[in-house]
Amino acid sequence: MKGFWDEVARQGADANPYRAGFLQFVGVSETDEQAERDYAAAADYFYNRCLHVATGFADAPGYRTMRTVKAGIMAQIGAAARQIRQGLTWKDFVEQGYIVAGSPASVRQQLENVARDLNVGHMMLLLHFGNMSKELVTKNTTLFAREVMPHLKGLFGEWEDRHWISPLPEADRREPDVPSLRPEDAAGARR
Repeated sequence: MKGFWDEVARQGADANPYRAGFLQFVGVSETDEQAERDYAAAADYFYNRCLHVATGFADAPGYRTMRTVKAGIMAQIGAAARQIRQGLTWKDFVEQGYIVAGSPASVRQQLENVARDLNVGHMMLLLHFGNMSKELVTKNTTLFAREVMPHLKGLFGEWEDRHWISPLPEADRREPDVPSLRPEDAAGARR
């Protein structure tokens, strides 16, 4: 994110944290120890068995310079990154920021640190990763919604979020052009 914020400053724009978004895996449980029991296998499964992206498909063509691609993407998903991730323990995943996990209080503190350190107002959180069961995803999502999210809502309250979508003014909207859904029209379309 440093490169992004350096460019924002170079362009003379403000450092509004809502200009940026960041994706983060999150695992919330009753305690830090329970979070390890709940999410360690899923994190290991994702990072060591699922994250296989061919280098040529890691970024959209023209989106970044070749130098940027080599420096950033290779470090995240290339062969060197796979080598680094091999053998990582749960403690490594959490300490190195691959996943934010623990009790609700731990997760709140970690997410606030990530948001402030990176100056990111739009956190995109993955509450389902790896091979988590439906029940575990439901637990994670429920704990996050009830015990973490409400505490983070005002994190950058001093900034206006000018970078989020908003509906068109009523006068600029138009009705969608929807084809007829009558059974006789559908039958004719199948022929």
